[in-house]
Amino acid sequence: MNAFLQSRTRAAFSWLAAAALLSACHAVPAVVTHQGIMAADSVRIAADVILPPVVPDGGVPVVFIQTRYWRSFHLRGGTRNNTVPMGPREAIVEKLVTAGFAVVVTDVRGTGASGGEWPWPWSEGEVRDMGPVIDWIVAQRWSNGAVGATGVSYEGTTALLAAGAGRPALRAVLARELEWNLVDEIIAPGNVRNVGFVSSWSRSVDALDHGRFPELFPRLARLGIRGVQPIDDDSTGVLLTSLQQRRPPTDVAGSVVAVRRGSDRFGRSGPPADSLGPAGHAAALAATSAVVGIWGSWWDGATADAVLRAVEQMPIREAVIGPWAHEGTSNASPLRRDDSERATVDLDAVVAFFRRHLVERNAPAVPRMSWYVAGTEAWTSAERWPVTAPRTLYLVGEQLVSTAAASAPRSLTVDFSASTGKNTRWTTGLARPVDAPDRSDARGVISWQSAALEAPLSVFGAPEFVCRVALDAPEAALHVYVESVDRSGRVRLLTEGVQRIGAGQATVRIRPVAFELPAGWSLRLSVAGADAPSFERVPAAGAQRMQFAGEGCRLTVPVVR
Repeated sequence: MNAFLQSRTRAAFSWLAAAALLSACHAVPAVVTHQGIMAADSVRIAADVILPPVVPDGGVPVVFIQTRYWRSFHLRGGTRNNTVPMGPREAIVEKLVTAGFAVVVTDVRGTGASGGEWPWPWSEGEVRDMGPVIDWIVAQRWSNGAVGATGVSYEGTTALLAAGAGRPALRAVLARELEWNLVDEIIAPGNVRNVGFVSSWSRSVDALDHGRFPELFPRLARLGIRGVQPIDDDSTGVLLTSLQQRRPPTDVAGSVVAVRRGSDRFGRSGPPADSLGPAGHAAALAATSAVVGIWGSWWDGATADAVLRAVEQMPIREAVIGPWAHEGTSNASPLRRDDSERATVDLDAVVAFFRRHLVERNAPAVPRMSWYVAGTEAWTSAERWPVTAPRTLYLVGEQLVSTAAASAPRSLTVDFSASTGKNTRWTTGLARPVDAPDRSDARGVISWQSAALEAPLSVFGAPEFVCRVALDAPEAALHVYVESVDRSGRVRLLTEGVQRIGAGQATVRIRPVAFELPAGWSLRLSVAGADAPSFERVPAAGAQRMQFAGEGCRLTVPVVR
């Protein structure tokens, strides 16, 4: 299965090369222009305007996407005429245009072929541009005045932030796979820097901003792609080249090297890091008039946290937490089977969302909440999340038990090469799958295991680990893993948490999850002091030994009633 997922990921990029070299044997007809939209400060925002072949006199609804990953590609063999342009989100654009929507895709300011500066993600200028872009769309003769916004990852955040722009014409937003709290959910979960993802992403966006291919692009794709598509007024690309040459380095990794809390500044002169994402715009988002849908995954970084937090802080019409990897094209459930219920993103469902909220006046209601359950490998839908009750399991000896008792402390000499692997929830944002290896012989951990379950165990939400810990060094990174053990002894990682701790009482919030283990299986708790290469080493140098108290240590899980 892992080899299959890896091959799917390679294939996801290989199509870029194949399509470029074959010119487009499968292309959706469209009327396409590459325009410049003037922002309030006269910065020109590059936009692809993609219309259905026939637009009625009254215009059509429009969905817009704001990206920092090149809105479309400039092909070496020449532009594809009268078809949807090739780009990172070509698939959803094709679906929308085929369904009769117009689509506008912009490069956010300071990226792609747009002017201005990109000092950090979702800067004040970038967010301020969203309102004028919506106004421009509404004013076009091909627009009927109904606008939607969508996107995945960075683009999902821009879509959600557009809901706070105060534009009634923006009637529907579908944001997928994003972060609500930038620091806790991606930069430094539990105050421990996510160096693997941030370093790779930093290098990639710096390359894109300066007209180079990022490391995610396969060599074959580079044969057919020149770079980002210039606007039509810059057919030779001279203005684009000048923009790229004048841009300073995009050093995201350097800007967040000291960021471990939401209040820490993004770079020396930047704002508090958590002010940059949706959390920093919560008041505006809470006042939105748009119908908002938000999708995440239990195993794509902390995007499930983003969904749960958004539901608490703003009006959300449709919330979905699925089992997919970041791009939505592969199943990331650790308990996946050949008969797993639909476990990838259906782009037709994205189109259906906009049909319900931009086109149909009396669309039938859909369940407000939908979530996938590992183990049953099936979906559940309801008007609210399930009701749960906390169940506490105590660490006694090498067991998880329901009654507290004293036992000898347990020690862990930290192995700084300990790892959950290279294809994990924290790296899937780099277009990787999420592996599900057997962890029965995982290195660098100590574990506590429950007796075989007498009845199924159904969990929904965020578990918590509490324990008194003694350390040899002043600080440690405490990685906590909640795992399943099947009847054959195979161990799978269900969810995890990490926290920078000092000596004393340690509390680790574990990422939310939904799973159901059958009778006869067991629950296992494992701890480690490192997860390389994803997370920073704590301490930065020297040895570390962690001792876990023999009494009072506990795992609390939210059990579905």
